[in-house]
Amino acid sequence: MKKLIILITLWILPAFLSAQNKLDSISLEYCYNQIERSYPLTQKIDLQNKITALNEQISRSGMYPEIQVNASASYQSDVTEVPFSAPGTTPTQFSKDHYKLSLDVSQVIYDGGKTQALKELEKGQGAAEDAGVKTDLWNIRKQSEQVYFGILMLQKKKESVELLIAEIENQLLMVQSRVENGVLLPSNALVLEAELLKIKQERMQVEYDLKASFEVLSEIIGTQISEDAKLMVPQSKVSIDETVSEIKRPELDLLSKRRNTLLLQQKLNKTDKLPKISAFGTTAYGRPGLNVFEDDLQTYWIVGVKAQWSFRNWNNSGKRSEVLELQKKKLQYDEDSFLIGVKNEISKSVQKIEQLREQITLDEQVLKLRERITAEKQQQLDQGVITSTEYLTELTAENRAKLDLEIRKIQLAQAYIEYSTNKGNTWN
Repeated sequence: MKKLIILITLWILPAFLSAQNKLDSISLEYCYNQIERSYPLTQKIDLQNKITALNEQISRSGMYPEIQVNASASYQSDVTEVPFSAPGTTPTQFSKDHYKLSLDVSQVIYDGGKTQALKELEKGQGAAEDAGVKTDLWNIRKQSEQVYFGILMLQKKKESVELLIAEIENQLLMVQSRVENGVLLPSNALVLEAELLKIKQERMQVEYDLKASFEVLSEIIGTQISEDAKLMVPQSKVSIDETVSEIKRPELDLLSKRRNTLLLQQKLNKTDKLPKISAFGTTAYGRPGLNVFEDDLQTYWIVGVKAQWSFRNWNNSGKRSEVLELQKKKLQYDEDSFLIGVKNEISKSVQKIEQLREQITLDEQVLKLRERITAEKQQQLDQGVITSTEYLTELTAENRAKLDLEIRKIQLAQAYIEYSTNKGNTWN
């Protein structure tokens, strides 16, 4: 018996925990926070920060002393011969096998600022990568807005359909009662029954669309959402302003970071025009040594300073600077084009907000008239003056007026959010 209880518990517990983890009520701000916290792209920022830190360490190593241990052994077919010898001596014979074990040390004294420029460039490139990820996250955020408001509209439609079903069912009961009493013809009840089935089919389609939309939103924010969850309508109170100077889109930050990267590349490029000075030292043990006339293994050392300057690097530096200038112009054109597009989007959002405000005012007036008409038709149906079809026509029109009003209110909230998103503002 105990084993059976344990098995049942293990079977039910995961489902219970899963149900507990599902959210029953969420806001758009919560979706934003979840995307920034748990969307896979956010992990790229942490990885890029680590990559940038490592690359900066590599860049700084350019000013560290370089130490190398070298070893070699060789045999050659011929060696240098001395064409003469002192009287009474035998000419020196040099060995054809050579050996060398050395420790070579070099230290950069002056590199024209290349090491510092490389470090700054790595940091700038890392910042550009982060800005690119934030831009991608902003686009994901815009997708979540579309799904979120799509769910809100479907939920309103479902509420409206369910109210209509309840109204038709109540009316059907009354009509059936009058048919049984011979007051109304049976066709009146049949018309209501057929319309009721049609509306229920529409509710099934709405429920299917809602389920699919919730699954999409759950995937985007990385959190399971209950299919019956209530989504709060955002109450944005942003002030409408079409000023382009206040746009704070992440795309602009990305373009700025890329422009800064080009400037840092130009700074690095200029270092190729300057000479590089370094000190070096070598200590070695081998044969032959510095004195080639001694054929025994010997220890020796060398210290010195050297300077390097490349005419080819100096010549190519100017061409690379021209390329970077052209790339900067391309970025400026990209920014100008982007701002034109954003300004158009903002203008459309402003026009949409104004239009929806006016439509909501008219929708409220239409709904009041529809409610009066439906009330009159219901009395006439109760008296047997009109048919069910005529009543249903007016009831459907009233329901449509209610739905139009509710949906337009959601569309107005969405228009405010779209305006804020187009401006690059955070949700408020």
